[in-house]
Amino acid sequence: MINTASKSRDIRLDTLRGLLLIIMAAVHVPTPLSRALQEPFGFTSAAEGFVFLGASLAGFVYGKTYWQTGWGTMSRRVWNRSKQIYFIHVGLVVPAALFAWALGARLTPLADHFHDFLMHPWGSLALLPLLLHQPPLFDILPLYVVLLGATPFVLTAARRYRWKMVLFVSAFIWLVAQFKWEAGVIGDPSRLLPLRWGSFNLLAWQFLWVSGLALGETAIRRKLIRSEHRVPFAVLGGAIVLVGVVCRHGCWPQAWFPPDLYLWMDKWTLGPLRLLNFGAWVVLLLALNPSIPSAPLSPLALLGRHSLAVFSIHVPLAIVATTTIEMLSPSKGTQVVLGLLVIAMLFAWAALQESRGHQRKEPVARAAAIPATVELPDQIARRQTPAGDWTALIVTN
Repeated sequence: MINTASKSRDIRLDTLRGLLLIIMAAVHVPTPLSRALQEPFGFTSAAEGFVFLGASLAGFVYGKTYWQTGWGTMSRRVWNRSKQIYFIHVGLVVPAALFAWALGARLTPLADHFHDFLMHPWGSLALLPLLLHQPPLFDILPLYVVLLGATPFVLTAARRYRWKMVLFVSAFIWLVAQFKWEAGVIGDPSRLLPLRWGSFNLLAWQFLWVSGLALGETAIRRKLIRSEHRVPFAVLGGAIVLVGVVCRHGCWPQAWFPPDLYLWMDKWTLGPLRLLNFGAWVVLLLALNPSIPSAPLSPLALLGRHSLAVFSIHVPLAIVATTTIEMLSPSKGTQVVLGLLVIAMLFAWAALQESRGHQRKEPVARAAAIPATVELPDQIARRQTPAGDWTALIVTN
């Protein structure tokens, strides 16, 4: 039976996204703070958590839309969101690349950051809107665009063939990335074009996304972990998490930990031990289901509620801060101040988005107070506009 009751927003999920955003922003600015926050939870980074959490929420939200209104409405909502992320990405990367092209000769760190672009600027500029050239830090949003765009088909396959089959196929594709079998099929197209796929291997990271979709969509229909299984799952997940944290931060005797195992923890291809470490965190948090007072979480939840806007603004801020540090070589204390300033600006940006959101909601709230017998302009437009007319979308959105 499908749970169609509306649920209030879970502040814990927003808080978790906010925490991941802070870690991501701190790591992307080279300061002592970034070294302290580099993978603090073991062999897993903020990127894994950010992508998986986004996929889980997509599976829950769009999966519920699929059950309630069908594939057409669900797919339109997903692709509208994917289109929004695409235009935000293009609006960020194209001006940044042009800025580096204009000033790279005078700002060496900026030229280094966009090195591949500046080697072939005209060809790279043509490939940027096609998501085929992704400078550093500009490769997560394209990953989102592609994976979110494929989500309606994944949900449809899961409805028809069950999640076990979908996850099996996704895991096989992940395995292809581990052994780099795809290189023997497609070769090296970058010899012909100035391609830059980004750091994240799409074939590997799709498994993380599909797993998140499966978790989110399954949560609509049933409990993910039964009450009687919570303790054993928490013990198992906690043990693996503890080993990961200990090994990541060098607290494990080297003789007990073969160096070759580090090859199984690659971030960009989601090595198997890294995937195990992250999965253990997911199991542990689901089993514990911690209840935390909302008041201490509200600042981080503010970032999480506006995660797309906050992530988008952190990229140019991180590039500017990094360029400043590498040009001026300030003291470590000044570097930390710059890193904290970037984080503070994220909170300010999120607060601005929150204020704008309240301003947009006020006319809607006033309209809701008008008696039902009065027809609003958008209702008249919907009544007078033929079904399927694109102008209806403009009026009602």
